[in-house]
Amino acid sequence: MARRRLLGGGAAGAAAALVGGCATPAIERLPDQPLPAARVTVGDLWRYERLDGYNGRRLGEVVALVEETAPRLRVALRDTDGRRIGDALYEQPWRVIQEPFYEPVQIFLEPVPMLPPSGRTGDARWHYATWRQPGSDGRYRWDVRNAADGWERLRVPAGEVVALRVTRDITLSHPDLNRLRPWRRETLWYAPAIARWAQREWTGGFFWPGERFVMREDFVRWRLTEHRSAAPA
Repeated sequence: MARRRLLGGGAAGAAAALVGGCATPAIERLPDQPLPAARVTVGDLWRYERLDGYNGRRLGEVVALVEETAPRLRVALRDTDGRRIGDALYEQPWRVIQEPFYEPVQIFLEPVPMLPPSGRTGDARWHYATWRQPGSDGRYRWDVRNAADGWERLRVPAGEVVALRVTRDITLSHPDLNRLRPWRRETLWYAPAIARWAQREWTGGFFWPGERFVMREDFVRWRLTEHRSAAPA
């Protein structure tokens, strides 16, 4: 995973510099609307292009396919060659149990909501959870604030969607004890019409012992290129 250094006055300032400096272009803001419950079906498919958020370089594609909805929701992730690269597991849409979007893969001991309670701008809630890596008994903290930033009309390669932009500010502990005060910031654009996010991105940082520079993590962005619903029309 690439690392970059940023001189800053703390995690909050670093997050603003990272995300603000690589922000998505301005898009149309829309009035608030209800946030309906997501309904997904075995066979639902979303295809995303994966981009480097620092330079816009295309890193490949990810295909997300719903393989089962009970007793847990399982979304299998594959690359463009059809190779399975991980599974995302949810208690229900979208309360995550296993998250392969980050590095390393995280298994949450308590399901973590990915969306705020409603679609009202400014609605926010903290959630506190514990996570571990596959094959390890180590336990680590995961504190996340999900906040509704407002509804927007967003254009992605798959077309135009109406989406709720959600900011997720995360503080965590990490298996690498040399990572001091690690944090992440994630933004996702949740589109009810596709029952999932049309765009999602994250970055983060930490300090090395004795360093005053923030070490920056990768900046990864997924953008929807295709959606196919298995539900009858």
